[in-house]
Amino acid sequence: MRDSITISGKTYELATNAYTPIAYKEQFGKDYFQDLFSMVSTQSILDKIEHLNEEEKLETGDIDLSILSNFDMTFFHRIFWVFAKSANPKIKPFKEFFMEMEEFPVQEVATILMNMLNQGMNTRKKQIKQKQQVKKSLR
Repeated sequence: MRDSITISGKTYELATNAYTPIAYKEQFGKDYFQDLFSMVSTQSILDKIEHLNEEEKLETGDIDLSILSNFDMTFFHRIFWVFAKSANPKIKPFKEFFMEMEEFPVQEVATILMNMLNQGMNTRKKQIKQKQQVKKSLR
């Protein structure tokens, strides 16, 4: 899966592929899928933010604060960098990469990242179902 986003006039190419979990583990020493699944609850916060009208504010009472115990704001930075690295293995190291960015609009970035993650999961589910169907037909 590939996508791109423009931030402060610079376009960043993003990709997910077989290298993505490897790059994540190499750079951060953490398991990609464990971090991913621990952050799934973050999607509910993003959904609430995305559906606000311009006049509305997200109040703390609107959020189940227990889900914030797993919330790690740098998760989006890590995923963004790994997706950029998967698209272009020659990008700068993590710290340098972000030091050169003027801003990191989490709301915009998170939406694209979550869409890419969802697409990747849907593709894997389809592949698993297809393999199961093939095994059944071979019996």
